[in-house]
Amino acid sequence: MATRRDLLKSASLLAASSAVSGFPSWAFAQSTGGPSTPPGKTLRIIGESLQSLDPIWTTAPPTKNYAFMIFDQLFAVDDKYVPQPQMAAGYTTEDNGMTYVITLRDGLLFHDGEPVRSADCIASIKRWSARDGFGRAVAAAVGEYQVVSDKVFKIKLAHNFPLLIDALGKSNSSQCFIMPERMATVDPTKQITESIGSGPYRFLREEWVPGSFNAFARFDKYVPRSEPPSGIAGGKIAGFERVAFTVIDDPSTAMSALMAGEQDYWPAPADDLLEVMKGDPSIVVSQRTTSNSYYMLQVNHLQPPFNNPGVRKALAMAINQVELISAIQPDPKLVLPCYSFYDCQSPYGTEDNAAVIKTADLRKAKEALAAAGYKGEKVVLLAVSSPPRLSGLNQVLDNVMRKLSMNVELQAMDFATMATRRTSKEPVEAGGWSGFITGWTGGDVANPAVNQLLHGAGEKGWFGWANDPKLEALKTSWFRSADPAERAVIAKQIQVQAFETLPYIPLGATSTYHAYRADLKGVFPAPVNAYWNISKGDKA
Repeated sequence: MATRRDLLKSASLLAASSAVSGFPSWAFAQSTGGPSTPPGKTLRIIGESLQSLDPIWTTAPPTKNYAFMIFDQLFAVDDKYVPQPQMAAGYTTEDNGMTYVITLRDGLLFHDGEPVRSADCIASIKRWSARDGFGRAVAAAVGEYQVVSDKVFKIKLAHNFPLLIDALGKSNSSQCFIMPERMATVDPTKQITESIGSGPYRFLREEWVPGSFNAFARFDKYVPRSEPPSGIAGGKIAGFERVAFTVIDDPSTAMSALMAGEQDYWPAPADDLLEVMKGDPSIVVSQRTTSNSYYMLQVNHLQPPFNNPGVRKALAMAINQVELISAIQPDPKLVLPCYSFYDCQSPYGTEDNAAVIKTADLRKAKEALAAAGYKGEKVVLLAVSSPPRLSGLNQVLDNVMRKLSMNVELQAMDFATMATRRTSKEPVEAGGWSGFITGWTGGDVANPAVNQLLHGAGEKGWFGWANDPKLEALKTSWFRSADPAERAVIAKQIQVQAFETLPYIPLGATSTYHAYRADLKGVFPAPVNAYWNISKGDKA
């Protein structure tokens, strides 16, 4: 294990040269914008592997980051998670709240020069609502879409749905991004391959090297809103001519590149390197995101052994959240057990019926596993090697399963491979899977609407395909209620039911830090990795 002194020495050596072992020299050239871009006009970000250009088809974080660069939303949440008009100039309601009339603001253009039209918005909403959990509730509530003009359209509801604007403006994956109609009419089960949005940056497709590098250029015809940024609402100013994402898998190499000034921003720094970077006056380490990071084990409900609820409960009983999170978070103050299906910082974050995940008793878990009839079926864990937190959690979970005498196989892979593998519904012998660990922000799990994993929709739902009609009925009641107090009661009932069937297993939480060069200014709190409104100056 490298000491702080070793790391600092390594950082200084790497700073002296960009020819870092294991880090190709072309990456440094491209990450500074290449010969066509003057120095200082590119925001250089240490990114993750971008494999898919479709934020509706996948919830993979690199695709989410890409999507927020090039796409925009009709509505976007402010720093209080209240949706505000973004592409929309505003909206009105008719027919006692059963019809929403949305008007687009002036100056909206796609990156191919075509104006954004009502038809584009309607097609985008339809495609999104076929894939997203909150979106499916929208689809069930909508009776008709109607184009009034190129800038005005109506959404006519078949039944009361008071959360429509919240759905269209949600910040967690999958977001309702607006695309050209030709892209939005692509089958939602198939990936789009075009990359045309209307956001402040446009994608440089010709520079994309999947798994290594991707870049964006300022869209000069973008017209930002006049309001200051708040959350992901308000004006989006492209402060750089280019934004470049370079994949650096090794955390020590990534830190050295940041400290040497070869990179500007690291949105997911390794926790055990934070203290080193805090000691460097040229680096800012801050909790930019407005919520904690939550981790979950998503199990496959279609295949043995986790199609057996008793096996799911036995594994949950064996997991000690404090020990698990401590393995990836060296600061005990930032080890945050959370025995809830919701963000424990949110009003819904209670521990109702949570005894099964508070047990943390290996002996009791073994007894429960035997009682459930586990017969040694193979368990295949899809274990991503990056980011470091997920890699560490997978190692600990693998050890827990082995202590339970489960027949577990840890299959290491990059995130892009996992994102493809998890779509398989086949048995493990035919390339299928049993479980994978995933991470979401507190905003992503704040309530039943935004928590993609908290469902019982079967094969229509998120990966894992939990089937729980009672849970789905409760969620429908929650969506249709206009009374916050009533929704709070129903949310508690949803959690009670979820702990009976375990659509997934909560693993705990920790705080998330960002690290960036001190000469960046305009870095603002946001629920996602937002790179607009940032520029370079003498001070952060």
